[in-house]
Amino acid sequence: MNINLLFLTPYNLLNYGGVQHQINLMNDYIRKTSNIESKIAGPNSKDYDLGRVLNIPFNNSVASISLFPDRKILLKAIEWSDVVHIHEPFIPLIFWKLPKNKKYIFTHHANLNKLYTFFMSIIYKIVKIKGISVYVSESALSNAKTLNKQPILIPNMIEINKNIKFNNTKKFLFVGRNEKRKNFNYFNLLSKEKSFQNYEFEAVTNENIENFNGVIYLKPNDEEKNVIFKNSSIYLALNTKNESFGITLIEAINSGNIVISSDLVAFKDVLEESGIYYERNSYKSLVNLLTNTLKSDLDFIWEKQYECIQKYDIEKNMEHYVLLYSNN
Repeated sequence: MNINLLFLTPYNLLNYGGVQHQINLMNDYIRKTSNIESKIAGPNSKDYDLGRVLNIPFNNSVASISLFPDRKILLKAIEWSDVVHIHEPFIPLIFWKLPKNKKYIFTHHANLNKLYTFFMSIIYKIVKIKGISVYVSESALSNAKTLNKQPILIPNMIEINKNIKFNNTKKFLFVGRNEKRKNFNYFNLLSKEKSFQNYEFEAVTNENIENFNGVIYLKPNDEEKNVIFKNSSIYLALNTKNESFGITLIEAINSGNIVISSDLVAFKDVLEESGIYYERNSYKSLVNLLTNTLKSDLDFIWEKQYECIQKYDIEKNMEHYVLLYSNN
């Protein structure tokens, strides 16, 4: 039996982000599956463009989302589908008035505070749309439970590069919007440290940064971003809060980088014992850890981290989703 699968999201698909990345990756994978046809509905989608977006402050970030999509296109997309897979359901369920006679799967990515989750649990009881609830990490579990008390864990995923090795290029890399929780400030300070002057500093971000002793790449596309990853050697994830997974950690390792990160629970969940963590609110801790790490066997560290990320292989994890799509 052929299945029409619709990936649905309120997030602007022209913007780079973890949710958009996962949707595009899963859509590309599913299109290789013979009995499932997939399309994407969301702002600026090539399949079903839901229209205008708003930049809304949310969860210590700014989300480019559609609050009020083009109703005709939305309903046309849902009518085409047999299964609707919604990534981050709180906007669609609260604002979009979705039909209830469809099979829904909801994937929760965000790590939300208790106030948000309490509010959502009340709203979802009022909306009364049933579906399978999935969470990508332990940090997103409480979010997923607001919709279904027995959610399923399916982590974010990547296509594992089987031919990659550690890139000893002496380049530090930062990836993230210039917002407080991403902590570009620490990266900027590191670029001025004398002890790291034989390393180059590169940042993929959304705006130019004054007094930064390095190279800024403004909003590169996926292909350009992949080249930047493969030309760097140490990826620094300096985030201070509100991260539920950290897909860029896996991407960096999969491109030949060692990851050094703050001690966020979400990051520890991803890399476990292979991770190298500093105390996230201590610049001194970061400098000391980085100094000691650079004196270590970097090839061995990368190999350990590369072994750890094998569990995020798309070939393994999409099997779980395909079963959910196929079961009535």
